[in-house]
Amino acid sequence: MKIHYYPGCTLKQKTTALDISTREAMKLLDVELVEPQGWSCCGAEYPLTEEKIAGLAAPIRILRQVRDEGGDVLVTTCSFCFAVLKRADKALRDDPLKRKRINAFLKDDIQIDPLTKERTTGFEDYAGEVKVLHLLEFLRDRIGYPRIRDRIQRDLKGLAIAPYYGCRVLRPQKEMEVDHPDAPRLFEEFLEAVGCSAVDYPFKQECCGSYLSVSLPAAATEASYRVLRSARMNGARAVAVTCPLCFYNMDHRQDAIKEAYLDFPGIPVVFFTQILAWALGVDKTVLGLGEHRVPADGVFSEIPATEVRT
Repeated sequence: MKIHYYPGCTLKQKTTALDISTREAMKLLDVELVEPQGWSCCGAEYPLTEEKIAGLAAPIRILRQVRDEGGDVLVTTCSFCFAVLKRADKALRDDPLKRKRINAFLKDDIQIDPLTKERTTGFEDYAGEVKVLHLLEFLRDRIGYPRIRDRIQRDLKGLAIAPYYGCRVLRPQKEMEVDHPDAPRLFEEFLEAVGCSAVDYPFKQECCGSYLSVSLPAAATEASYRVLRSARMNGARAVAVTCPLCFYNMDHRQDAIKEAYLDFPGIPVVFFTQILAWALGVDKTVLGLGEHRVPADGVFSEIPATEVRT
């Protein structure tokens, strides 16, 4: 199976572990990931201004490129990228006037091939031909959990993992259409499919602090602490995330959390794709564990693979 895959900027720079583990896992599930040619940043934040449509240009260009390459599905792992692409696509599907305006705005686009320097113009209007899926959705709806279970090489039974949805994957519900925002099961079902025990805890949909880690770091520290403490108190061995910023706030800034809350002993934070790749037999040396500030080797140890793949 060949599928278009949008890694986004952060996965190419700061959190390559999320990108690498995604690619390793998909190879073992017979999925070939194809990046849209010449992709750019999606914009990181979905623009909420109704009148100014320039903020939709970047995500719509990406979706249009996927369509022009013959794709009708685009998969991403980053929660921010997913929210921007999904909401931009839905905005054009639902609003004919907005669709007309953004396509008119992009009419004079020029694309230059990085190798041949050939210039391409005259793109057809984008009308919502591409379906945007989070990788968790893709695993559930396109790969299927039975197929994943058939490929498992490591028995993760007893590994208690707390799924962390954060803000972007589920809300706003009418636009994201992934799962119920107050009682989701998507992440839990994934963890159970790969053999883990999914830990239920009350803070799995609460914000980690997001960009407050830049402007009000104390507020982000408190928000992340509540999530991590709740997961640990409910028996989690580690917290699994999908979002690079959530990973930064809860892993990279965990020293600040420990300084602010002296009774907190810490807990590893991992990407869900690292767990998937590990379960499928990927050696932990290629999971990008060196990017973690809180050592996560213990989460990926002492479980031999039936057939370890490197």
